[in-house]
Amino acid sequence: MSLRKLTHIDYAILGLLKQRPVSGYKIRMTFKKTALGNFSSSPGTIYPALKRLETLGMVKKKSHVSKKGHELFTITKTGIRALTEWLQQPVMKEDVAKNLNLLLLRFAFMDGLCSKENMQKFLESFKLATAKYIAELVKFQETESRHLPLSGRLAFAHGIASYKTTLRWCKTAQLQVSKNLSK
Repeated sequence: MSLRKLTHIDYAILGLLKQRPVSGYKIRMTFKKTALGNFSSSPGTIYPALKRLETLGMVKKKSHVSKKGHELFTITKTGIRALTEWLQQPVMKEDVAKNLNLLLLRFAFMDGLCSKENMQKFLESFKLATAKYIAELVKFQETESRHLPLSGRLAFAHGIASYKTTLRWCKTAQLQVSKNLSK
């Protein structure tokens, strides 16, 4: 299955279904009440995505329904393979610059699908891409920020500080995964 056929919402749904079977309504509410809502929680997005995933053989409806009478969906082996392949993609600088929320979503779904070694590889590539992007931002700041208004300079400085926080998180996460590896 080509990764190009799936959307970020598709992967988020697959990740949720990997945790446990849930209804389309429960998926919508999870999107609505969490940071997944940054993608979309509308029925016009979630239900067509479920239908697409079902057509692709990545999810299926369970034979019984939830306590509230909603159909439950579960992830298939094909869905698990596609999700795992997505999770293990290397991190690029462009991902850090434009899709930081997707990188964190990928990491959030790794337990149980990726080995600790693969989690370490992901975190290492995340760390390196983030450090590279910070260096570019700092260079820009040094050469161009004097042309920005004060509010622009302050906003730019906030961006750099945020990426530095992400870099510290990468290092901390690597240490924690590493400790877990040695157990």
